This record gives sequence, structure tokens and C-alpha cells, in this order.
Amino acid sequence: MSILTGPVEGLFAGAPIGVAAYFDYLNSKGGVNGRKLRLDGYDDAFSGQANASETATAIAKDFALVGSFSLFDNYGCKALAANGAVPDVSVTLDPGTNSLPNDFSADPLAQGAATGPLQYLRTTYPKVVKVGSLVSNVSTATAQWQGEQAALQKVGYKIAYYRPISPIETDFTTDIINMRNDGVQMVYMTGLDWQIAAAMVQAMTQQNWHPLLFSGGPVYADQFISTAGGPSAVNGLWLGQTQALYLGQDAKTVPAVKTFLSWVQKAHPGFTPDLYTLFGWSSAQLFAQALQAAGKNPTRGAVLSQLKKIQAFNSSGLLAPANPAKKLPPSCYVLAKIVNGTYQRVADPPNGGFRCDGVYWSVKGPLPSVTSAG
Repeated sequence: MSILTGPVEGLFAGAPIGVAAYFDYLNSKGGVNGRKLRLDGYDDAFSGQANASETATAIAKDFALVGSFSLFDNYGCKALAANGAVPDVSVTLDPGTNSLPNDFSADPLAQGAATGPLQYLRTTYPKVVKVGSLVSNVSTATAQWQGEQAALQKVGYKIAYYRPISPIETDFTTDIINMRNDGVQMVYMTGLDWQIAAAMVQAMTQQNWHPLLFSGGPVYADQFISTAGGPSAVNGLWLGQTQALYLGQDAKTVPAVKTFLSWVQKAHPGFTPDLYTLFGWSSAQLFAQALQAAGKNPTRGAVLSQLKKIQAFNSSGLLAPANPAKKLPPSCYVLAKIVNGTYQRVADPPNGGFRCDGVYWSVKGPLPSVTSAG
């Protein structure tokens, strides 16, 4: 279940491609316990009602839901809650869906953020305190922002500007002018897809405004640099993410990168993978691990039982270690920066891999109120 059509064409098209690619990879080796895996794709077309309807259809028709990614998971949540015997192995932004006992994520997204990257920047740029951010104005994205806001404030940042935006907006000139006037020193782009982040950078360039830029995984995309205006527009942008540099930079040290990229091209020649492709691939791998352990005649219940036993998962090194069974997100991360138009690791640990010098700051109790623009 992903957003494939609608106002933002192909927004999360990478998710089902990632699932299909991993299934093709497994099927090339004989499948799982001799069974071939087949993917039924569903498109909610940027509609909450469609998400609810098609989630119900998938529950009735398919063995499990695997690799879904949408801004409208909260609509399908009711159907999943009413059908607790159906495994849902997907990365979700919705706290309600995440809390379901039949929902398991390869990269759990609790309400909060890993503090490691944020603390690194606070130490490296101690005078940078005021943060500005734009976030999609749907409930799942807003809930994630509340957690991220809490983590930012925990390490000493102050939210100087925030505005909820429509995912189909393209002109952010007014926001850039307002951020500059409000003294914003760092623009936090983790809550955006790479297309919107690129449009924001274009507006910054037009206004000749160059704050410190920070993002998580969504802006790590091959298309981002050229769309944002080329290397000169984005050089210096910092990335702190819980994924390896899966677009190729880590291919020499993480063999799974080559496997991922190769099979994505076989599944969909010419497609440029993104974060959602990786989420789809990793979700499929997590599901397949439980399916394998469930035996030659698996039932939904047997697969759920096996998923509840998986307390360590890293998608063969593509992801920082997480605990799907207990819904514990990763605290380790990769720190990277755009240098001369390329993504490069920064301050790696001696043995490479992931830095683990922070914690995942998860909000306990009531969420903080959302900071308003200006």
C-alpha cells in the first residue's frame, strides 16, 4: 500500500519496487521453503479513504501486508486492528499503526529521534541554536515532527520557525524570507521528501541565504542534488541517518548494497532507488526471515509468532540495528555530508559501520505542542 498516483505522482513508488526486487531475489534462489513469493500492489492515490478500503481488500485477499508506505496509514489502521491475525510488515509513520501487535517494522519510527547526529552538530556548531522546519500537514507527519521537535529541544536547539505545508506545494520563497527574518540558523529537512527539500534549497539560493542544512534519510537521493540546483547549492548539507549509504557509496564495505541495487534494476530497469525503495526491500527481508522460520506450511499465526522473536535486525547491514519485536528504533547512525556534489561519510568509527554514541530520544507522556510559524 503506497502513494503511486494522485496529486504527487509516484511519491512512494519506490516502496513496492523494493518489495518486488527482494521477492525476485529470493525467488531466483528457490523462494522460501520452496514457495515463490508474489506481490499484489495497492495504490491509495493520496486518499485516506482509499487507504482504508484497499487495506481491507489486502487483508481479505493476501497472506500478509509487506512494505507499505503512505502518509495515510492511520486510515488503514482500523482494519488492521480488527484483523490482528494478519501480519503487517511495513515501515509506518502512524503511532496507532505502529502500536498494533501485528505490525512489525524493519526500521521502527518511534516518536522522537536519534540524538547522536543532533548532538554532533550542536558540538561542532555551538553558536547554531535556532532551527526552522517545514512538515507535511498530515497527521502522521505531524506526529513524527512532534517527536523530532522534542529531540531537537533535548540537545539544546530552539524552534524559531515551523509551518505545516501541503505535500503538493512548490514555492517556499515566503518561508525562506520568514526564516531569515526570524534568525533561523539551521534548516531541518528530515520531515520532507527530497522533492520538497530540493524546492526549498532553490528558494534559498534565489534569496542568497545559506544557513546550515540538516536532513535525515529522505534527502539522501540521487535526484536531490541536481534538482536542488547542483553541487554549489547543496555542498555542506549534513545527513544523519539510520541507513547505510545504500546508493552505492558503501558498496565496498556492505555487500548488501550491491545486491540491493542490482535487483532493483532487474525488477524495474532504469528506476532510481530512494529511501522508500530501501524500506520496501528491508520489510520484505524481515517478512521472509519470519516466513522461513515458520516452516514449510506457514500460517499467519506462525509468521506472527516468528516476528515476535526477531529482536535484532539490520537488513544485512543496510540498516542500523533495531528491535522489530519490541518496536525499538535504532540509535546508531551514519553521519554524512555533501562534498563536491557527492555524499561522503564523516567522522566514521574506526571499524566503519554505524556510529553509536547517542541514544534514541523517545517522547514519554504527552507530546509537546507543535511550534507555530514565526
